Amino acid sequence: MNVFRFELKRAWVGALIWSLVLTGLLCGLITGALPAFMESRVAVENMLKSLPPAFAAAFGMQMDNLFSFGGFYAFGFLFYSLFGAIMASGIGLDLFSREKREKCMDFLLTKPRGRSRLFAEKLLASLTMIAASNVLFIAASLALYRAYAPQPLMLERALVAASSLLWMELLFFAVGTCIAVFAKRVRSVSGLSTAIGIGGFLLSALQSMLEEEKLNFINPFKYFDAAKAFFDGAFELKYALTGAVITIALMAAAYVRYTRADIPSL
Repeated sequence: MNVFRFELKRAWVGALIWSLVLTGLLCGLITGALPAFMESRVAVENMLKSLPPAFAAAFGMQMDNLFSFGGFYAFGFLFYSLFGAIMASGIGLDLFSREKREKCMDFLLTKPRGRSRLFAEKLLASLTMIAASNVLFIAASLALYRAYAPQPLMLERALVAASSLLWMELLFFAVGTCIAVFAKRVRSVSGLSTAIGIGGFLLSALQSMLEEEKLNFINPFKYFDAAKAFFDGAFELKYALTGAVITIALMAAAYVRYTRADIPSL
């Protein structure tokens, strides 16, 4: 069977579930919490002022813009990013460590198909699932923006902000792929992908609490900042380039390792 179709057939259900969870979380926060925030602004502000500043900063609560669609969307984006990071790293770990986990790598590579083609087909299957998930997420984001944001609408900024999840997921997919290729053994895809996602979340929280600009360079959730996109119309170039370079470097390293490494003894 074609490797691309095989990997899609094996993994699409899990990707679909994660996509629905992400989109459901987005819709739930915007339709359920945003109107309540707007209607009870004074009470919410008093509650937030009573919280420790470090706690509010860790969860991305910016009082100056939280009571706008863009600010509230950016606040929720921390949680969308956590789920997206787990999904994307899980896809990379799953597809590129499958033969190691099932101990059939030697069998697969004896087929008349080059390693470069195997890598490319697995990569294409992964990107197809990630892209399909983000089409759903971006469509829901724009629909909610049109329904809940005040006039005048700036759909271009909303589109750039919603695309933050795609670029962030590609970075975490590259992390998962690299770990899958370099690790001698992957015992649990779900456990490892969850650890990767939570690691990114903790880095984001640490940077927000310390407010050190230099820490943005090691904070994967800041490379493609949804708040920056909503209010400025674009990502901050130095961080976006950092994220892009890391993603490309990790994928290049994974490709070289996958196509040149010796088959492990089983």
